[in-house]
Amino acid sequence: MAASADNSPAVEVRELVKRYQKAKTNAVDGVSFQVRRGEIFGLLGPNGAGKTTTIGVLITSVVPTNGSCSVTGIDVACDPIAVKQRIARVPQQAISTAASGYGRL
Repeated sequence: MAASADNSPAVEVRELVKRYQKAKTNAVDGVSFQVRRGEIFGLLGPNGAGKTTTIGVLITSVVPTNGSCSVTGIDVACDPIAVKQRIARVPQQAISTAASGYGRL
């Protein structure tokens, strides 16, 4: 599914579910959202809400149990290599504790 440059979302998540084998509840349970090209988007929620797991699915480091996610029209589960070629990731932990946000980039 190729993305058109005009109206297609940069990121699309539909009914995302992630369940870990021994967990009593889903880490992510039916999350859906879209992020348009050029839009600034924040993923907010309390501890344990599934924010990190959702991002993990989007950057292809976590395999979803159900639902779908795409980045620039590319399904993260079907073509993770193509997704990785189009994204960048800045880890939360600093390489150096003295490094600024700009310095980490």
